[in-house]
Amino acid sequence: MRATRNRTVRRGAVLVLAAALALARAAHAGHGGVPAVALTEPEYLKWLLDSRQPVVVVDLRSPRDFRRGHLPGAVSVPLAELDRRFAEIPTQPMVVLYCRCPLEEAATAYSFLETKGYANHVVLQEGYDGWLKRRYPLDSRRD
Repeated sequence: MRATRNRTVRRGAVLVLAAALALARAAHAGHGGVPAVALTEPEYLKWLLDSRQPVVVVDLRSPRDFRRGHLPGAVSVPLAELDRRFAEIPTQPMVVLYCRCPLEEAATAYSFLETKGYANHVVLQEGYDGWLKRRYPLDSRRD
């Protein structure tokens, strides 16, 4: 029992460390491509959700794609509507943005929120496809 608990604690510590490293790492392409963004790993987001940590997950995909399936607890704020609807996204706790788009598009949303005063937001590395690849659960309920 104690060995299992110790493994669980160690795994949690490793996930937290990996998340800290992922958050500290910024994606930045040369030649003015992708603006600097903070990224988080799908494993860390799953851990946050599983352990019921406060986090706001924002799906930037179309409403149709959102209805087909989204990350658990996600709210739909399509990228095309972000400039009008950003106030629906709380500034606290941590905000995780994701889509099924190139990093450049998610980085645009990230940068836009930064100009609006958001300081605790990240982009989900590999986006929706990375979540699916790991076979993590989806939710099909509308928010």
